[in-house]
Amino acid sequence: MFKRMLWVVILLLALPAAAQGETWTAWLFDGATGLMTRVSETGEQEAFVLPLSPGFDRYPRRVAAGHGGAPFAYLVYNSDTFQGQLIVSRRDALQAAFSLPLTLGDTFEFNAGENVFNDDNTALAFGYSLDGGGWAIVVMDTRTGGIAHTLRADDPLVGVLGIPGGYGLTPVVRRFLGRDVIFTLVQSGTEGAAEYDSYAWNLDTGALIAHPGYPALQADTLPSTGETVMALYDARLPNQSDSFIFFQANALHVYEPVSGARFPFYNAPAESLFGARFIQNGELVLVNAGSADGLSSQWHVIRRDGNLAGTLPSTTALQDVAGLPDGFLYTTDAFNPGATTLVYVNTRGGLNAGAPVWTSAPGAQPVIVWAGGAAAATALLPWAQLAEPIYAPGVAAAAFADAPAPAPISPGQIAAATPVIGGFLAVGGLATVNTTEGDNLNLRLGPGTNFEIIGKLPSGARVTLLEGPRFAEGLTWWKIRAASGIEGWAVESVNDNGTRLQTLLPG
Repeated sequence: MFKRMLWVVILLLALPAAAQGETWTAWLFDGATGLMTRVSETGEQEAFVLPLSPGFDRYPRRVAAGHGGAPFAYLVYNSDTFQGQLIVSRRDALQAAFSLPLTLGDTFEFNAGENVFNDDNTALAFGYSLDGGGWAIVVMDTRTGGIAHTLRADDPLVGVLGIPGGYGLTPVVRRFLGRDVIFTLVQSGTEGAAEYDSYAWNLDTGALIAHPGYPALQADTLPSTGETVMALYDARLPNQSDSFIFFQANALHVYEPVSGARFPFYNAPAESLFGARFIQNGELVLVNAGSADGLSSQWHVIRRDGNLAGTLPSTTALQDVAGLPDGFLYTTDAFNPGATTLVYVNTRGGLNAGAPVWTSAPGAQPVIVWAGGAAAATALLPWAQLAEPIYAPGVAAAAFADAPAPAPISPGQIAAATPVIGGFLAVGGLATVNTTEGDNLNLRLGPGTNFEIIGKLPSGARVTLLEGPRFAEGLTWWKIRAASGIEGWAVESVNDNGTRLQTLLPG
C-alpha cells in the first residue's frame, strides 16, 4: 500500500500545473483511430494517437492504463496475418513491446484496467488463449518488454491441480497484487456465465491456489482498499430465478482482500443485477437492475450498509462508467445522437442524469480508459453481511493480508501432492477428511496443538464447517461437526513427510 501511495505522489508531482488544479481527469480511447483524449471538468485538454509498431495496423477496442493513469498497455494486430503484439507506451511514445503467438482471446477483451499492472507500474500480467489450444499468462517488464514469468496450461502443476487447459479457454488477469497474479479462466462463448473459477499464482514460489474473490467477469475494484464488488446469484437469499430466461444475479457481493472473504451485502429478490461499479470514493455502488422479462431496467445506487440510496432517472442511458471521488462519469449517445458524450454526475449533490462535459467527433465511439481525481479522506461505512462469507482453502493470498498465507502446493511437491479440485472451504459447507496410511484427523478443543484432543476422525468422514478459518502456529484451523455430533477444531492441511497434505477437502 505504501508503494502505491508513493507512486501516486510521484505522478501528482509530475503533472503540469493545469492538471493539478483539475477536480478530476479522464482518458478516453477510440479504437477505430487510436486517438487518446484527456478530458477534465472543463472539457478536452489534449489528444494524441497511440503508437503502432511497424507491421501492425489495427488497434484494439480497449486500452489499459496503469495506476495514476499511465502508462498505457494495449494489444495491436496485423489485419492480414492476425499476429498480435502487446505494447506499452508513455503517451504517444512506444516504450516496450512483446510479440504474441496466434491467439483466440486475451485478458484485455474482458478486463482492461489498472489492475493488470503491479503496484509501481513496472510490470503487467497478461493472459491469452492459443489458436492451437492451451493458454498462457506472461508477466512483462513495462520498461523493456522482457518476460519475467510465464504460466502455461501444459505446466505440470496446472494439470496436477485439475485446472483446465482446453481449447478456447482464456486466462483473464483480474489483479496483480504484490507477488500474486489472480486470474479467471473463461471459456470462449460463455462470457455470460453465472460464475467462473479463479486462481492465485504466486510469482516467487510458482504455487497455485483457488481464489474466491472474482467469480464474476463484471466486477469493479476500489484502488484505495482493494475491495471488489460484483453481481452474483446467491441461492441463500430471496430470489425468483425460475422467472429469468438465463440466470438471475440477485445479490451484490464484496470481496475483502484483508480477510480473504467474499459475502453478499445487497439482495434484489425480483431483479437481476449487472455491471456493479464503485462511485463517490467507494461510499456507494452503482448497479443496473433488470426485470425478469428483460424489457426494463434501472440504475440503482446502493450504500455499503445494503440500503438503497436511490435510483437514477429512467431516461439515463449509460454505456461506459467510471467512478470518481464525488460521483461518476459515463458515456452515452443520448445527448448527441451519432456521437459519444462524456457526462459527469456529482452524486453528493443528488442523483440525476448529470451534465455533459465533452462530445466526440461524429461517428466516434470512444470508451473510458481511466478516471481519477483528488479525493478527500472518507470514513467508509462497514459492509452489510447478508450470509456467511466464502473463503478459499485457508484464506486467499493477498498483498493486503496480515494473516499467514495458506500453504498451497508448490512446484517441488507435484509428485505426491493432494490436489484441491473445485469448491472452497466455507462456513456452513461440507468437507471430507483426507489422511494417509490409516491416520486419523485429531479433533481439538480449540484452534491450536496446545488444546486437548477430544476426538479422532477417519479418512473419508464427512463434516460440517462451523467456524474459521483461524490461524495458529503456522496452521489453518476450522471448527467442524462430525456425523456423530461431536464438535472441535481440526487443521486444514499438514506437512506429511515434506509434502503438503490437504486434510479437509471441500465437499
